[in-house]
Amino acid sequence: MPLHHPAFENPDVLRQKESGQKVFNPRTRGELKAELLDRPAFAAQEMTFASSQKKIVITGEFDDFGSTVYRAVSLTLDINIQSGTYLFKKGEHGPVHSMSYIECVEVAGRELYHLNQADIGTLHLSVVESCYSARLFTMECLDHNGNSLEMCGDFTISPPHASF
Repeated sequence: MPLHHPAFENPDVLRQKESGQKVFNPRTRGELKAELLDRPAFAAQEMTFASSQKKIVITGEFDDFGSTVYRAVSLTLDINIQSGTYLFKKGEHGPVHSMSYIECVEVAGRELYHLNQADIGTLHLSVVESCYSARLFTMECLDHNGNSLEMCGDFTISPPHASF
């Protein structure tokens, strides 16, 4: 018997689990690896693909948020981006909206997460049936101390809605 969700007035919004019913559990599949200047290499343990009507956000995370070893790489792309080579420059309009790297750092004796937003970068992207891969992406920015932070890596990601 379906449960009724009062906010939506739709009896199909929430349903009790029926015996023998298959559970749909979509998974994003992928990997992201990167080398960083003066930092340990990055290998994502979890990948996330999110999209809206205007953009796609691809994120690779290492460890759990809240951990002092948590790190994340994020790329925000135009929803209509196609295969190609793209140059990114902060503040300029283009199919690559942003590139960033989050890491836990110590500042004045306190550990905090610092968002390093790329000033410049490149992306060599391949898009095949909703699956995205980059044989190379690079980003350069300044870290929390004002030192150069450089990264180069690659990724593949297949969101839950991909056809294969």
